[in-house]
Amino acid sequence: MPRLSPVTLLTLIGVFLVALNLRAPFTSLAPVLEQIMESLSLNAAQAGFVTALPLISLAVFSSLAPKLAQRVGLEKALVVSLLCVALGVGVRSLGYVSPLYLGTVLLGAGIAFGNVLLPAVVKKFFPDRISEVSSLYIFIMGVGSTLAASIMVPLSLHAPSQVSGWQFALAFNLIFPLAALLFWLPKLSSKTQQQQAQEENNTPAISTLLRSPMAWFVTLALGINSFTFYAFAGWLPKILNDVGYSELDAGYIYGFLQFSTMVPGLALMPILAKLKNLTVLITLCASTVVFSLIGMIVAPSLAIMWVGLFGLSNCSTFIVALSFIGHKTSNSQQAAALSGMSQSIGYALAATGPSMIGFIHTTSQGWVLPLLTIALFGIACTVFSALAAKGKRLQLK
Repeated sequence: MPRLSPVTLLTLIGVFLVALNLRAPFTSLAPVLEQIMESLSLNAAQAGFVTALPLISLAVFSSLAPKLAQRVGLEKALVVSLLCVALGVGVRSLGYVSPLYLGTVLLGAGIAFGNVLLPAVVKKFFPDRISEVSSLYIFIMGVGSTLAASIMVPLSLHAPSQVSGWQFALAFNLIFPLAALLFWLPKLSSKTQQQQAQEENNTPAISTLLRSPMAWFVTLALGINSFTFYAFAGWLPKILNDVGYSELDAGYIYGFLQFSTMVPGLALMPILAKLKNLTVLITLCASTVVFSLIGMIVAPSLAIMWVGLFGLSNCSTFIVALSFIGHKTSNSQQAAALSGMSQSIGYALAATGPSMIGFIHTTSQGWVLPLLTIALFGIACTVFSALAAKGKRLQLK
């Protein structure tokens, strides 16, 4: 990436601070979930609902983010996103069942807004570096989620006597939104009526987007990519156990999957900086997802290789497809609208993945048909990714 001016560099830091909030509050829950279940007397179904709420929230609230940005402006909408995350962290850490659910929903709303708005921020402030900045901030998201997940248990063991260990650990996540708010709050400024009118005129209606083939190509590329990830990752430990891996080894391989999704954020940056035509790259990445799933069926003894390949290729596909939100739109308002459409529909689709694959597994009494089903979705993702890459910029009236 070429050298940035001090102002642009500061804005990039602001983008990274927001990105730290877009996974960490969710991934920090799993390490202390058993503590929460014991403390609040939750059964498996209730705990499962807590873990399902994030995807449901992302699907529901993503579509509202463009309207929020249109009404109050992009920077103020980001602040609203961060306030929701901070409030959700606080409420979730109160130590009762209802606040646990409510806080998770608030977190989901804030993270949904941030997921939708950040591509629009990149479009607005980095129009010539969309792919590189998108790649970098997704890497930062992975860093934040890994950091948060890894310190939860140690923090819970050193909690003050006045609170439960899991409360103290989850409350520590406040450091992420508070740091981002310290950066973005001073940047807020009142918009003139002329600026407000211009943004409203530039913001396309959802009905216009729904009539655009390009909008659907991007939406389906992102949505099916998310479906394949959550459908595979959600059942991976069970798949590994059933093909002969111990619980310990399955846990290590699952952790390797999470690690492998961090690598493309850095590895793709020099490629994206030079590559103008992304069709070959995203087609290769998306088709490699299919290849890795077939590998899991044919040679499960090499699972660690197939899992690593799946993580690398799936996340690479996501990064390139996400950059289309900026590349295929003319301004930040259009980018926010397309981001809202693609992520609300995409996460709704992704949320069906684990249950669909679980049903197919129960019916077929094996993992060949479920993995083939995910691979078929991977083929569809390859097709729509290529169409999105080849297509021209959105023509919205």
